[in-house]
Amino acid sequence: MKTRQARKRDLAGVKAIFELAFTEEYQQREVNIVQRIDKMRSLYPLLKVLSLFPNPYQHVFTVHVAEEDRQIAGMAQVSPRNSQQSRWHIDNIAIHPDFRGRGLAQQLLNDVFMFYNQRGAQRFTLEVDTRNQAAIKLYEKLGFRRYSTLFYYKLPPRQLGTFAKPEELVIPKGLRLRQAKDTEAVWSLYQQAIPPYIRLVEDRQAADFAVGPLQQGAEWLKKRLKRSESMHWVIEDSQRQCLVASLDLYAQLHSLPHVIQMTVHPAYGDLADPLLRFALHQAAEVSINPVLIGAYECQRAKLDACKAAGFKKLTADFLMVKDSLEHLVLPAAQEVQMLNSMRFDI
Repeated sequence: MKTRQARKRDLAGVKAIFELAFTEEYQQREVNIVQRIDKMRSLYPLLKVLSLFPNPYQHVFTVHVAEEDRQIAGMAQVSPRNSQQSRWHIDNIAIHPDFRGRGLAQQLLNDVFMFYNQRGAQRFTLEVDTRNQAAIKLYEKLGFRRYSTLFYYKLPPRQLGTFAKPEELVIPKGLRLRQAKDTEAVWSLYQQAIPPYIRLVEDRQAADFAVGPLQQGAEWLKKRLKRSESMHWVIEDSQRQCLVASLDLYAQLHSLPHVIQMTVHPAYGDLADPLLRFALHQAAEVSINPVLIGAYECQRAKLDACKAAGFKKLTADFLMVKDSLEHLVLPAAQEVQMLNSMRFDI
């Protein structure tokens, strides 16, 4: 078996594997994965150019393939999850049914690890459904360890419609549009809101929270083309002169689901519910589509707000990490439970 980076001529084989392996998963999230692969094929020349220099879209579709007998036997899609590219995430991995049972998945992943280790990667992360025991055992065999659980929730369009004209819309005190100068404060909020055992794995810096000129330009263009609208807010505690919550809404103008990203300082957990409802109202003003949101197991206020707003759980995924430097110290399961029950104060 030969492992290499995917080329344009490989995309038909990659599409076939995506269709076989991920159609049901992406349908749950209201995403037509086959259509998205076709779009990647049509945009391949542009994606190839973007992959040649640092930019927010450099790794929008970075795929490695396993080739056997001149056929695409498997694929692994990866992406860097911080600006330093010290952490790489395994977004998708699948082996074609005709080639399963030969250990190709393990070999493909090991080749991917070696490829990025040689380019400065220090750790790899992935998500796996908590019910997929076979995959969990494979990843543990490869050196992965669980460090948290991530819950995904979906709100159907019918329920989003009820937020278009709510009986009462409470706008949290201190809510304002995010500004360029807020980057350091948003990073500080992240450090206070996310437990250290997660931050240690994510290895993020202030640069990871910047909304740079290229991203701003892309968001402006998508809005002009009537494809999507991105909105960014923060909540500021004027007395303490710090940010206590951040909200990012990626609202779609066509059929794709809206995506909400929300961080609330644990000491201000009461803001989670009104902030989420505000975001849903803004999304409903754009278009009545499904809405997706994710939350760590430690973000109890956010989880409670999702349930109160009518979101239904899609999946629960173990977050797993493989540290190439073998120095990452993670808390035991009972310590994670204790940390999740702690209240942070400022």
